[in-house]
Order: sequence, then structure tokens, then C-alpha cells
Amino acid sequence: MKKMITILILSGCLITGAVFASGGSDMTKFFPAVKGMKKGKPDIYTPDNLYEYINGAAEIFLGFDFQELAALTYEDPQEHQLTIDIYRHSSARNGFGIYSQEKPVKGDFLKIGAQGYYEKGVLNFVKGSYYVKISGFDLGDKDKEVMTAAAEKISKKLVGADHFPLPTTSFPGRGKIVNSERFTAADFLGHSFLHSAFAADYKDSGTEFQIFIMEAATPKEARKIVENYFKFAKKKNSEISAYGDFFRFLDPYYRSKGQVNIRAKGKYVFGLFGDDMKRVRYYMDVISGNLANLHSSH
Repeated sequence: MKKMITILILSGCLITGAVFASGGSDMTKFFPAVKGMKKGKPDIYTPDNLYEYINGAAEIFLGFDFQELAALTYEDPQEHQLTIDIYRHSSARNGFGIYSQEKPVKGDFLKIGAQGYYEKGVLNFVKGSYYVKISGFDLGDKDKEVMTAAAEKISKKLVGADHFPLPTTSFPGRGKIVNSERFTAADFLGHSFLHSAFAADYKDSGTEFQIFIMEAATPKEARKIVENYFKFAKKKNSEISAYGDFFRFLDPYYRSKGQVNIRAKGKYVFGLFGDDMKRVRYYMDVISGNLANLHSSH
């Protein structure tokens, strides 16, 4: 009998530990008080059941290593509602990644967390590994005011940097389309060997192009990424040429974009598409210098 009681106590501890480990109790502390509104009951979702909440979009969130979601709805006596969804991902880059997939290029951007934006009935922002989505229903003229106040309270409670992941600071300023930065978690450009990458859109002298920066774990891994790209290109009969400290060739999938210019430097791989060597040389040099400064300052 004594042995049975001990087993039951241990089982209870394990169950309690499982609840705590899930992070549910920890996530709910981020929900703020909202003046004039009553909190509902929070719901917690994990990778196993996220589809129950956002069925059509669950795979996109899982692609950015989603860990946990806490969702809660507030309501006032007039049945005006406010729903707050707090998503936690495995890293700041993945939190930024899912945010970058949904944010507009042009919009009413706010300095909340690393960045946020407002649209009628919607306010989303990112901070560290957290992506917060706030939806207002029938809030009238106070729509933005109510959601902004809630977002600022949440941001103060969240742990994480109030800026985008550091590689994004290495994008050259000239020609960059504002707020076009994004993060792809896997299969960049459709190639599995390129894994994840930061990218931004540019327009310089009427020419549109994309700049990308990949961050590997080590310099050796960065060189391996470029080598695998070379192998792919050679199999498709693309000729690889060396131009000083970078290489260029035609990616069979993106011939219309011109040559892909690419370089591995330290643990980074970076480049852009384009045939204008003066333009390419300029951007490759600026990125290289920016990455060197990034490394030396951190």
C-alpha cells in the first residue's frame, strides 16, 4: 500500500512537470489587462494540434519551427472583442521569419518590439522568438488605440531583442526597398543545399534584383554550401567563373535573372543576381564590409 502511494505521488509529479514543461503556464503571463474588457480562458496549442486553430496556415508556422501558441479573447459588456495570439518559435530568426512572411511591404509600421504594423482590425508585431497577432472586432474609432496599448504592454513582458536578426543589418542601404527584408527557413531559391537565408529586394537605376545572406554554423559549412551550389550548376552544364573574391554562373532555375554572384566569407554566404559587373562589384563589396563590421562588433 505504501509503495502504491509513492507511485501515485511520483506520477502526479511527472504529470505536473509535463504541464510546466509545455510552457503553457508561462505563456499566459504575457496577456495584459485591457481596460473595460474581461479576459476569457486562454487556450494553449503545440505543434501537434496547431491545425485545430489555424488549419490552413499551420504548416507555414511549423516550417519556422513553431513551439507553442497561447490564444485568448477579451470582451466588454457591449460584446466588443479583442483576440490576442502569442506564438513562440525556436529562435529570433524563426520568429522574424514568420512575421516577414505576413507583413506588408508598405503599411502603417510601428516601433513595437522589433517591428509591428497596423491595419484596420489587425496589429501584428515580432520580438525575439515571439510573433504576436492581435485582432479587434467592432472596436470602432478606438481600434488602433486599444490594440496598440495591448501590444506595448505585451512587448514589455516578452524576452527578446527590439531589432531584427543581426544579418539583416548587413544589407546595403542603396536601392533597398524599405521593409522588404525577410527570412526563408529552408530550401532557399528552391535548393535544399542552400537551407535558410535572409533576403531583401532592391531597385537600382531601374533594375530590380534580390540580395541574399546565409549564415552557416562555421566557415567550413559556409564553403560547403557554395561547393554544393557549384556541383548543382555543373550538372546542369553551367560554367562557373571566378571574379576576384567571388564566383558567378547561371542558375538553371533562374536564367532570366542573369548570373548569380556568390561568395563565402567566414560563416556567411552572400550574393545577388545580375550581369552588370559594376553594380555587382559595388554590392558585393558593401555586403562584405558590412559583415566584417558585424563580426568585429559582436
